[in-house]
Amino acid sequence: MPPPASSDFVCVDEGCCNPRFIRPTLNHVPRTKEVLKECGLPLAAVICPLADLQEDELPIPLVDFGPTGPLRCTRCRAYVSSFTKFIQGGRKFVCNICTLSNETPRDYYCSVDQNGRRRDVQERAELSRGSVDYVVPAAYTVRPPQEPIFVFVLDVSLFSFQTNLATSALNAIKYILPALAQNKRKKIGIVTFDSSVHYYRMDHSSSISINVCPDIDEPAAPLPPSSWLVSMEDPSAQDKINELADIITNTFQATQKNQAVSGAALWSVVDALSVSGGRIIMLHSGAPRIGIGKVKREEVSGAYGTTKEVDLYTPEDNNQYEALAKRCAESHISLDVFSVANSFSSLADVGRVCELTGGRVQYMPQFEKEKSSNTHHLQTSLLRLVDRDCGYEAVLKVRCSAGLRVDRSYGNFYNSRGSDGYSVDEMEFAVIDQDRSICVTFAHDENLADGSDAYIQAALLYTRSDGIRCVRVHNLALPVEPLLSNVFRFADLDATCSVWQRMAAKQFVDKSLMRATPSAVKDHLVDQCVSVLFNYRKFCASSSSSGQLILPESLKLLPLYTLATLKSRALRGNLTGNPPRGFIDVRADERVMMMGLLNSLPVEFAVSAVYPKLYSMHDMTEDCGSLDEDGKFILPPQLPPTAEKLDEAGIFLLHSAMCCYLYIGPRVSSDLLMELFGVEHADTAETTLDLFERLKSEDAAEHDGAGGLRERVRSIVEYLNSTMPITQPLEILTKNDWRANRFMSALVEDRTRNDVSYVEFLVQVHKKIQYKFH
Repeated sequence: MPPPASSDFVCVDEGCCNPRFIRPTLNHVPRTKEVLKECGLPLAAVICPLADLQEDELPIPLVDFGPTGPLRCTRCRAYVSSFTKFIQGGRKFVCNICTLSNETPRDYYCSVDQNGRRRDVQERAELSRGSVDYVVPAAYTVRPPQEPIFVFVLDVSLFSFQTNLATSALNAIKYILPALAQNKRKKIGIVTFDSSVHYYRMDHSSSISINVCPDIDEPAAPLPPSSWLVSMEDPSAQDKINELADIITNTFQATQKNQAVSGAALWSVVDALSVSGGRIIMLHSGAPRIGIGKVKREEVSGAYGTTKEVDLYTPEDNNQYEALAKRCAESHISLDVFSVANSFSSLADVGRVCELTGGRVQYMPQFEKEKSSNTHHLQTSLLRLVDRDCGYEAVLKVRCSAGLRVDRSYGNFYNSRGSDGYSVDEMEFAVIDQDRSICVTFAHDENLADGSDAYIQAALLYTRSDGIRCVRVHNLALPVEPLLSNVFRFADLDATCSVWQRMAAKQFVDKSLMRATPSAVKDHLVDQCVSVLFNYRKFCASSSSSGQLILPESLKLLPLYTLATLKSRALRGNLTGNPPRGFIDVRADERVMMMGLLNSLPVEFAVSAVYPKLYSMHDMTEDCGSLDEDGKFILPPQLPPTAEKLDEAGIFLLHSAMCCYLYIGPRVSSDLLMELFGVEHADTAETTLDLFERLKSEDAAEHDGAGGLRERVRSIVEYLNSTMPITQPLEILTKNDWRANRFMSALVEDRTRNDVSYVEFLVQVHKKIQYKFH
């Protein structure tokens, strides 16, 4: 049984892969489909093929079989592993996936001992380790590995400069250049747009020149990529990009053009990269209203909380972005979008491109010119995006042993052969990194043998950042279990929550389902939770009073995390009626971002994304925000997210992958406010507070140095952000601020305007279980 996904652990690979790579929902596989049905839990695995390893864990070994490639089964094409059995003195090997007996190649032959174990097993990583990288020959590639290309597509319209997006983005690009320059194979380019699209010639000519693409309905790049992309091999590359950033600022900062043709810019860059592939990072301040890809629909506030709301956060039918998404995926082009639009931008349309190509949508509507924290957040977000070790032009194949089959797949990927966008066992990614995972569910084809193991093998074919084409293979063996009680005992809570979240996210974008029954997703999640606990009590629990709610030890927090998932900003329902826009709880564009997160987060963040961590900032010890003797970061004690832990005279940080709030109580002392923000009175409904801007007053500036409260709070925020695959901008708020409702509704154990408290939810679950017994 692996430790909890979110815990701090070190794994020793002795033949089974690290649970960071494959984490099953059931660590003992039910022997029959009847046992699985009685359990009520999904038989599934969350797979993160490029997951980060801890410093104390051994790196993945790289194995080169030469021109013949890695040894594989001739029938199912599975790779040899630590679970492969060699028979007939080593002359044959039995595939652990399909059980076929294969001839051992002469150059791979080795004698075996009396137990049938090869004598060279410790000398061969593929036979002794659960995870291995194979260097693959040319037969595994359709073209030579391409250089990593990063293209920043930047909005330079009037609103972009008014919100400070353009300036912040250009400063962020300058900030991340040293990280990009670490890999000399990388190339970088910048394309801008307002009412037209602008490319910049930066080849061997003496000066940078602007070339305009005037056609916004059928756009095409006016220059070949070699003219506007800069290679990091060029010693002057960073100087050129810095010069270009200054030229863009000087050229457009006084613009009066309020149109932004982000669609035309995106289409033209995709056309330019259609041969080479690459990564597009688009930063825009609003949806295109003219040109190709223009948004036609409007946000109707009265649709929120009704059967029509689903139309706002799902792509329009037969829209141009669906075809673009498929073209990008097939051309190995990924898209990440940063949007600061306050008005409705129909991010579901462009978000479809992100979904199919391995990218993400980041929505930041509170981007304000007065906040230096905006620039800081954009810098750290872009740095993480470009600095991660990525796999390019990747294909993931999942295999399982005889008697099981891959039933469904969930996540953000492309399937060139699937009819509905969801592959059965093969997924394609223009780019994949440590922050992306997928989920697969399994079903029984036949009963499994008692005393045997069930096997899962996940193989990712990808190109590394250094240009080496590899297959990363992860292998996992799980014991077959006939007893339902043991299936429950060895269930994994984190993986189960992650799988349920993805299933719910898929249902949430089902227009026919949501139009018919808006509460369908909520009802289904609750019913799943009730069914599992009912089955455990019915089949496994000893006789007990009917007044008790019986929870299996491994799943005792399942009701809490189910409720937290329902209350997440991805799946939370809006109130019905026609509220003013400021009182809409979750707007459609934000929901697009949050559902994309649920669909791709590694399993260790699945629970923490919906169940945020609460910390008290005003009374933490002085060593918090620093490192201890072992080099570990010291955090204040974590509190449950409930208002019972709040103090009106206190300051609290609420943090997860979905939120980052610093809440100031209404009775916080002026001394504390002066120490933290340099002001004696705080009301964020009237004044913007910033944690990342240097304090100006002499009285406050003395608290801004090392060891001061302001510095320690800032260090804690930055540390927590560094542990997340994606971060949200820090929002500082007080009780009178309309955004305070966002903070309060994130306290998932409490009652909200449209959801019950944790205690009330337990009562509801218990009543439903009792009802099923009668």
